[in-house]
Amino acid sequence: VEIKYMIPVDEATVGPVINPEEQEIGNKKILDNQYKCFEKMNRDVPYNKSGLHCNRNWDGWLCWEDTPAGTYTSQNCPNYFPDFDPTEKATKYCGEDGQWFRHPDTNRTWSNYTLCNINTSAKLKSAYILFYMAIVGHALSIASLLISLAIFFYFRSLSCQRITLHKNLFCSYVLNSALTIIYLVGVVNNPEVVSRNPVGCKVLHFFHMYMLGCNYFWMLCEGIYLHTLIVVAVFAEEQHLHWYYLLGWGFPLVPASIHAVARKKYFDDNCWMSVETHLLYAVHGPIVAALLVNLFFLLNIIRVLVTKLRDTHRAESNMYMKAVRATLILVPLLGIQFVIFPWRPENRLAGEVYEYIMHILMHYQGLLVATIFCFFNGEVQAALKRQWMQYKTQLGQRRKDHCSMRSTSYTATSITEVPAFMYHHDCNSEHLNGRHTEDSELVALKSGEAYA
Repeated sequence: VEIKYMIPVDEATVGPVINPEEQEIGNKKILDNQYKCFEKMNRDVPYNKSGLHCNRNWDGWLCWEDTPAGTYTSQNCPNYFPDFDPTEKATKYCGEDGQWFRHPDTNRTWSNYTLCNINTSAKLKSAYILFYMAIVGHALSIASLLISLAIFFYFRSLSCQRITLHKNLFCSYVLNSALTIIYLVGVVNNPEVVSRNPVGCKVLHFFHMYMLGCNYFWMLCEGIYLHTLIVVAVFAEEQHLHWYYLLGWGFPLVPASIHAVARKKYFDDNCWMSVETHLLYAVHGPIVAALLVNLFFLLNIIRVLVTKLRDTHRAESNMYMKAVRATLILVPLLGIQFVIFPWRPENRLAGEVYEYIMHILMHYQGLLVATIFCFFNGEVQAALKRQWMQYKTQLGQRRKDHCSMRSTSYTATSITEVPAFMYHHDCNSEHLNGRHTEDSELVALKSGEAYA
């Protein structure tokens, strides 16, 4: 899913970048609507209500019905131009004399399209907020994913095929977030680049589409792995991962390449920024299919595990249920934007709320994936606790050795008759709140027994 961004730059420099293809499409839409309007005006019955009224009219952009005198009429703004917001309203006033309002400067009939412009101050402010929400979301995603990868690579006790799949999934999200930040800052926020339309921005868009596909197909790999492990192979431990690499990294090249070729041939707009094209289904279609297949696998896995738990109460079933639960939570969360994307509300306030929800769902996915698959992972938490207990034990041992060395040195060089054990006791008291080092180590080891 892509959201149409408004470029958050200074208002004086804001202007739509319209290439010839977009201009031609806009002109065709105008001519088509004009033809439909004249057909409708000839087909509709004449105005038969009492009182004055303004006659039906084509103003060059929209078709207006017969309207009673002294009233306003409105309809949604047209979608002919990139800087027009179709969710806003255009208005037209019918005067008390039964004539359409005329603009005082031109003395020509006038329709009010001022709200249609997306580059108003209020909308630019909202665009700034959404823009930086996206940047912050991807930055947090990269940070959390890199921390998670460091944990997975550092702890050898976490090495297994499932964690290997997690690593690849996390890498795909890191790359996707990095490319998205580059695209937003270097292309979307740079009207000069968009107007020059270099090949590089289209190549960047291609890789962005490719990495978007990789995100969802590595999630599918997670589902297939669990389904094979639990349903097909009945708790087998080892699988051939090269098929997963082919699906996760290889297959997304196909829809991304089809989209790029079709975009170049049929809708070659500047930097491929426009979302007003059905060609995006070349990428979004396989993603939705992957989500549906994944959901089917996960529901089937739960059915099998519930049956096994009810019949045998096997410990393995309970363990795998925890692994499935995390994936089952993620799949709907990562796919819900594809469900609500076509249903943007027409109301302005509801539309803004919709945009904020969509941005959170789209741009904070990496943070969500890292949190559920790593930070909330019981194995990871246990490994971190063991490491922390080991660190505390080693720190206590170093303090003991340090205090012993200082005590010995003090005894050898002291002129006074102060017993050495008094200094030894003070050192332990300073660092261990009055407890002997041996006692502290015993406490630490006992605390760590639960994680061993």
